[in-house]
Parts: sequence; structure tokens; C-alpha cells
Amino acid sequence: MHRIILVAFASFQVLALAQLAVSQELLFEESFNSDVSPKWTAVALKQEDYRIKDGGREMRVQPGKATKDTPMLMVLLPFETTETVTASVNLTLIDSFTEPCESAGLFLTDEDSREFGAQKMKLLGHLVFSPGQTEFIGKEGTEGDPQQYALRLWPANDEFGPLRIIFGGNYGYFRVGPSTDGKYLNFFHSALSTQERRRGFCFSAFGGPTDKDHWVRFDNFRVVRN
Repeated sequence: MHRIILVAFASFQVLALAQLAVSQELLFEESFNSDVSPKWTAVALKQEDYRIKDGGREMRVQPGKATKDTPMLMVLLPFETTETVTASVNLTLIDSFTEPCESAGLFLTDEDSREFGAQKMKLLGHLVFSPGQTEFIGKEGTEGDPQQYALRLWPANDEFGPLRIIFGGNYGYFRVGPSTDGKYLNFFHSALSTQERRRGFCFSAFGGPTDKDHWVRFDNFRVVRN
């Protein structure tokens, strides 16, 4: 399987995702039929930039790099920052990405902006999951040095399954799966602010071309409390 390794500058904390509580409570679910939840908020999106089609949410990829003001579709949810929740969604590219760093994904948010993402991105000529899978490449005893870690980037094939964000212990974790053979892949994780009063999730797509439209599709969005 083709993979790309890039040096990453980040600090890491060990968490065994398999040790998360197995009991789950459904917090929010959206099948994107005719009765879309009124909890969704379109932030800086024009009405022609998103639509419901055949039970999915489709979104136009916005031109330009990601900023605090990049448009998104957001839903704020009633969970505490001390709780563990998992959000998942199937993301499909309707049009192939062509631009460097063109991206779409699921994001954890605070009250008004993105904080942590699980994305499919065009990077170095490949469509990959981003951020990538963390890997220690240093010598024993250098585990505290962020220079001794790399990101292993996997091809963002649909067979790997839905994008997932796990929020817990003031950390965000990017996971993909289950795949068609029932497996999961664990990717990047990062510490998050402990001061946010409210959190939620959003869909966002950016970095597209300025001379043509690219669209992506989100299906089967679910958020559970673990």
C-alpha cells in the first residue's frame, strides 16, 4: 500500500482508544432526508453552496485557504467538555480534487470556529487522510522531542470507512472506520482548550479552484456519547 511519510511538529499523549467505554448513547443523528434538523447553522455559506440530495448533504468546495472565517455547516450539541463523544460521517468526493491542499472534512468546533479536523486532502499529488498517522521515528529516550515524530499519510480510499472524531479528556482524536473488512485506523490526536463553554461539529470544504465548481457529499452523520 502506498504511503507518504512527512515530519510532524506536535506533542503526543498516549490513549488506548480501545479502552473507551463501550456503552453509547445517541446524542444526535442526521440522515439528511426532507426533515433536516433545525439545529444546523450555515456559517458564511450562500444558499446555493449546499443542498440536500438523495438522503445526503452536498456542499460546494470553497476557494481559498482555511481561515477562522471559512464557511461551514455547524451543529452545537449538549455535551460537557468533561465527557467523551464520538462523531462519524461518510465523506464522498463528487468531483475529484485538483488543487494543492484542497480539502473537506468533519471538524470539532467551539461556539463559532473549527478546532480539530478529520479530513480528506489533496497533498503532494495524492488524496490522503489528514492529519496523518503519528509515528515515533527517534531513538529510545527522545520520546519527548516533537522532532522525533512523523506523520504517515494514508490514501483516502472510501473502503476505509467513515471519518470519526473522538473528543475526550480535552483531546481530539482522528479515526477512520470501520472499513469494508471491519478494521479501524487511528490517526492524529491533539490537546484542546479546556475553556470552551460549548462545542459541536461541522462540515467544511475549502481550497477548491476558482474557475470551476467542486462538490462533496456527507452521509450518515452520527454523534454518540460514550
